[in-house]
Amino acid sequence: MGTYVSLEFLRLEGERETPMTSEPYLSQDLFQPGLCHQVSVDENGQEPLSMRVSEAMATVVKNDPHEIPPLYDVIDPDALNNIFHPLSADTQQSGQSPTEILFSWCDHAVRVRQTGEISITNESIIPQIGTEAVLSAMFSAEALSDTDGVASEYAPAEDVGTAVVLAIADEVGVEPRELQEQLSDRINPDALTNLFGPKLDGTLRTGGYVSFAFQGYFVTVSSDGTITLQSELAQLKQDGGNVLVVGDVPDDVFNTTRSFLGGEPKPTQHNLFALLDRSPAALQQSATPRQPTLGTSEILDHQIPVRSAGASESPAEQPTQNTQITQIEGDLSNLRRALIQSLTRYEHDTDDSDMADLRLYMDSLRPILDDADTDVATFLQPLQHAVSAVGAVGYYLLPGDRNAPGIRELKADFDAVIELRIGTSGPEQRWSLRQTGYTTRWFSIN
Repeated sequence: MGTYVSLEFLRLEGERETPMTSEPYLSQDLFQPGLCHQVSVDENGQEPLSMRVSEAMATVVKNDPHEIPPLYDVIDPDALNNIFHPLSADTQQSGQSPTEILFSWCDHAVRVRQTGEISITNESIIPQIGTEAVLSAMFSAEALSDTDGVASEYAPAEDVGTAVVLAIADEVGVEPRELQEQLSDRINPDALTNLFGPKLDGTLRTGGYVSFAFQGYFVTVSSDGTITLQSELAQLKQDGGNVLVVGDVPDDVFNTTRSFLGGEPKPTQHNLFALLDRSPAALQQSATPRQPTLGTSEILDHQIPVRSAGASESPAEQPTQNTQITQIEGDLSNLRRALIQSLTRYEHDTDDSDMADLRLYMDSLRPILDDADTDVATFLQPLQHAVSAVGAVGYYLLPGDRNAPGIRELKADFDAVIELRIGTSGPEQRWSLRQTGYTTRWFSIN
């Protein structure tokens, strides 16, 4: 996740005085190699983080560390040394976004990450947190709902950790004690409060923020007293992504889940179905509940020698209103090629791509997983890239034990995973979001 910042370019010594300009950038764009001085992770972990930052800044400004303005003026050094929790190897490999701090010091932008990496811009830049981040759909309690974005304020002397927990609980719609995660498992709450807190003489520290993941949200705490929340689910819906739907459950549970994911039909919606283990007629018969067709649908039916028993006992395929059916013969690569072409063509033919709601449903990854000549991750990668490139959301259904070898490793290749099971009160689902590392409780599909 990249945070938007506003970059004010300062007049350097010797330059003509020109008006200061401000442009929005993503933080990862600002700290690209070649644009900044980077210090790698301290493998021994012996030197305090604040000292490493001071030495890195001295290198950038070509001065002695004792001759530059004290780090204490812009950030609390003790809080910086203690704010991060060590990252486990599993967390680093999972794709979860690390906690990061960005602030201005000596007229340079500084980024410090939970990994221990330090980056300082080569040019003089003052970063300011952007205020126009797009926020939309959020998690609401144990289900999913659409809300507006969230921003709240806190006082300089306030317990920032408590303010974050209250803001999240208010947005989710539960009491703070009912939140599934503990803030202290993500970040040091005391260090969070002190990081940009006032100095001992009461002088405020400005020009910085800390960003971290908590309860399925990207949380940004700005030194100006603003807390901003952005849902990872909202980002996935807005920007597109790929979701694995897995579980050892009956076919009708997958059908119900697909209807749940489809939501209310919309005129701008286009559904692209890839069939490997059922016929188009079986797909159309399994729609639950039956809903009016407002958008358009395209079915790519991959012809395989033997379908599952349930898939072969369907009436002859008859295209329904607003639905196009295309037979795909040959090996699996032909199906993948046709899917990518359909995704690209629909985006190109849509008058307003921002209003389009494009979704891909692959009815079963099982035939691909069972094909000894095909590596499922390698097969899916170009298709997943195409889905993300056009801002679509792809759902890939996979019947089977979610913890089985092969399936467990496959989860890491998706932006989110929906696990299915039969609970005491009926079919249930549980969502896991990769970037925030958040997993919901089990909740009903219906």
